Amino acid sequence: MNIVPTEHVPTFAPETAAEPALPGEFRRHRKFVSWFILAFVFLGGSYMLLSVSVTIYRRQHAVLRGSPVGILATPQDAESCFDELSDVVEGLLKYLENSHTLMAQTNTGEIQAWADAGSYWRGQWRAVGERCGFERRRGAKNWEEMAVLHEELRDTEAGYTKEISLFGKDLAPRLGRLRAQLARIGERLDLPHE
Repeated sequence: MNIVPTEHVPTFAPETAAEPALPGEFRRHRKFVSWFILAFVFLGGSYMLLSVSVTIYRRQHAVLRGSPVGILATPQDAESCFDELSDVVEGLLKYLENSHTLMAQTNTGEIQAWADAGSYWRGQWRAVGERCGFERRRGAKNWEEMAVLHEELRDTEAGYTKEISLFGKDLAPRLGRLRAQLARIGERLDLPHE
């Protein structure tokens, strides 16, 4: 056996390159950056959830545009109520125009969206009535006409919705059966159909 004296054994020391070990001071910066990112993500997510919640709430509940009109209404009050009533009329027109897409729909999502729009419109209609108090102003011609218009809007929406519901219950299934029968006839004749 060869015994080598220890004084001549080469020792290999790890090479120390230009990279010194990182001191602990960088650890604090990394910790700060990670906490900053975590806080930013948390605040951003909270803001997004709050925004979505407020949007959903406002779609389901009408928000009064101003303070309720007092007993002695000013011309500015009448103009403001007229503007709000005009917006409600336009909203009803858009709501009713969208109903034509339901005629051949079987997609419950579309039907639910239309029903939600109706719920929102009824909320807006109610809010205008509460704010303007048309029923309290039976003397001035403009206020009386706006009160009649306000009530007729609700009657119009209710009648239209009733007719759409009747169509959905009675005629839509029948129309669906007719379309399916037409498709079967087209398949037997090898004709394209929609």
